[in-house]
Amino acid sequence: MDSNSESRILRGQKARIPRRINGIRRVEAILKAGEEVIAERGYESATMAEIAARSKTHIGSLYRFFPGKDSLAIALIDRYRTHLERAFDALDAEAVSLSVATLSDRLLGTLHHLQSMGLATLRLMEGHPEWSVKREELRSVALRRIARTLCIHTPALDEHRARDIAQVLLHNMKTRKALSVAPEDGSCSGAVRELRRMNFLYLEDILAEPAGKKRKTTD
Repeated sequence: MDSNSESRILRGQKARIPRRINGIRRVEAILKAGEEVIAERGYESATMAEIAARSKTHIGSLYRFFPGKDSLAIALIDRYRTHLERAFDALDAEAVSLSVATLSDRLLGTLHHLQSMGLATLRLMEGHPEWSVKREELRSVALRRIARTLCIHTPALDEHRARDIAQVLLHNMKTRKALSVAPEDGSCSGAVRELRRMNFLYLEDILAEPAGKKRKTTD
């Protein structure tokens, strides 16, 4: 799809934001159903009718909140970004008190959790070039938040290097994701442990306090 088509989608009719509690709950139910249907069928095969049925919403009400499937997709992506920001807000609140080992685990755990909960959103953005702008925006947010967490933990860390480290960690999560979809026979559990150890040793080499200086930990 060319850039004009992409711009048309992103400038299309936007979702209606409800103000009343019932409307907020209804939109949340629609988004949850949209995630499930897209995760199961893919974006192209997902239909508004099935999403309405899954969320127990009258089709007319669904279109009142979301004029089209594109507006629903954008709402899902924006919702995922909100989840990402909140997850890193929680991590940043305690990052300064964490050991390198705990920070490494929390970072990987946070990213893995976000991957798991945003399966439909990630599948949507990865599988359709028309969403490349949104995909790059979200990747930029993830890199910025990882780098910020690293700098909170280790204030002396250069911001540019923190960004480079964030790219390495995000790339490693692709490997973690691949291992997650491996055969469910436990054959990759050891590889996951090795990936976890690899990330810890990498961060320890960069972030560990000099000898004689110990960081307060929550371990």
